[in-house]
Amino acid sequence: MKRNWGSIKRLLIEGDLFDRTRHKLALQYSGVLIVFLGLFVIIVYVLLYLFIWNDQRSHLNELADSEIRTLQEWADQDGNPNRLPPRSVEDAFSISADQSFYYLIAENGSLQLGGEMQQVLRSQVMKSIAEGDLGGTGIHKVILHTNQGEKARFLVTGRDLSWNGERISTLYVGKEVTFQHNLFRWLLILLIGMALLFFVIALWLSHLMSRKAIIPIAKAYARQREFVADASHELRTPLSVMLTSIEALQLEESIDSDPFSKNVLNGMKDEVQSITKLAGELLILARTDSGEFVLDRSLFNPRAAAERAIHKLQPLAQAKDISIKLNAPEELTVNWDEEKLTQLLVLLIDNAIKYTPGKGAVDVNLADGMEKGVRFLAIEVKDNGIGIPTEALPCIFDRFYRQDKSRTRQTGGHGLGLAIAKSIADAGQGTIRVDSTVGEGSAFKVRIPL
Repeated sequence: MKRNWGSIKRLLIEGDLFDRTRHKLALQYSGVLIVFLGLFVIIVYVLLYLFIWNDQRSHLNELADSEIRTLQEWADQDGNPNRLPPRSVEDAFSISADQSFYYLIAENGSLQLGGEMQQVLRSQVMKSIAEGDLGGTGIHKVILHTNQGEKARFLVTGRDLSWNGERISTLYVGKEVTFQHNLFRWLLILLIGMALLFFVIALWLSHLMSRKAIIPIAKAYARQREFVADASHELRTPLSVMLTSIEALQLEESIDSDPFSKNVLNGMKDEVQSITKLAGELLILARTDSGEFVLDRSLFNPRAAAERAIHKLQPLAQAKDISIKLNAPEELTVNWDEEKLTQLLVLLIDNAIKYTPGKGAVDVNLADGMEKGVRFLAIEVKDNGIGIPTEALPCIFDRFYRQDKSRTRQTGGHGLGLAIAKSIADAGQGTIRVDSTVGEGSAFKVRIPL
C-alpha cells in the first residue's frame, strides 16, 4: 500500500506542470467515478438485500400464520387443550424447501407436535428455545449444524396458540436461508470486483481524456513560456548595458554637483536592477515549467553556501540595521546542488530582511538528520518581522502573490521569490513550509532529502 501511494505521489510531483496537471485530472475524474460506482454497488446491494430478505421473511410469516390458524381452529373446537393435536391437524404441516422444521411447544416445555428435514436440528432448536434465544413473535437468525456437520443458517419465527384467552403453546417455524446468505456474499464480491474493473477502465479512459483535453492548453502555454524565456533572456543583455552605462555616468564628477541628475540616475539604476531581477526570476520559472530545472549534484559544505548568501545580502541588512546569525556545523558535508542551495538561501534570507523592521534579527539554521533511513538537510530561516496572517499562509508560495501590495511596493519584489524557493525544494523532492504569527515573525523551514 505504501509503495502504491509512493508511486501516485511521484506522479503528482514529478514531470512538468502539464504532466502533473494531467495526472491530477485523471485521478480526480477517476475518483469521482469510483464514488459513483461505490454508491451504485451499495444501492444495488442494499436494494437486493432488502428485496430478497423481505421476501424470505414474508414467506416465513405467511407459512407461520397459516399453520397457527390451523392449530387455533382445532384448539377453539377442542375442549381439552392439553391433548395432543389429532392426526388430521398434523397432516396439515409439511417439510419442504419453504419449511425446514416446526415445533409446537407446550407451556410446560413438552413437545406436542414437531417435524424437521434433518433429525439433528431438533435438539439444537429445543436447546435454543429452552435458553430463550427464540422468544417473542419476531424473526430470528440462527446458525445450526446439519447432518454433515456443516453450518447452516435459518430464519425462525414463533406464534402463540391460545385457549380461552390464555397461551397454551408456542409454534416455532424455521426456514433455511444458507443459499441466500452465500448468494449475497458472492454477490458482494462480484459487485466489488466489477467496480474495481470499471475503475481501472475509467482510470485509463480518464488518462486519455485528460491528455487530449490538455493538448491545446499545453501548446498555448508552451508558446507563452517560450516567449517569456526568450524575452527574459533577450532583456538581460540590454539591461546589463543600461546598468553599466548608468554606473559609468555615476562616476562622472559633474554628477555629484548636480543633485537632480544624481537622483535621476539612482532611480534609473534601481529600476533597471529591479527589471533585471524580474527577468532572471521569470527565466528560472520558465525553466522550471519546461523540466529544465535539474540538480547538479556535488559534495560541498552547506555552511559555506550560507555564508556566501549572507555576505551577498549583508548590505541590505546593514541598511536596516538587521543582524543575521548563522548556526551551522563546521564539518557538515552534503551531496546536492551547491548553486541552487545558495540561491534558495538568498531567496529566504532576502524575504526575511524585507519583512523585518529596522534593528531586527534573522537567524539561519542548518542541520542534517535521519528519518526512516533517509538522510536530509534541514534549513530554517527565522525572523522577528511583521509575520504572515493565517488566511495568507496557503497562498504564500503562489506566483505573483502579494498579501499587502502597498507594502510590497515599499519593499520591492514581484511575488516570485518564494515561488522559486518552492520550485528549488520541489526539484530536490523536498518540502518547504512556514510557521508565522502576526507581529512576532515567521520561520521558513525546508527539508531536503540527500
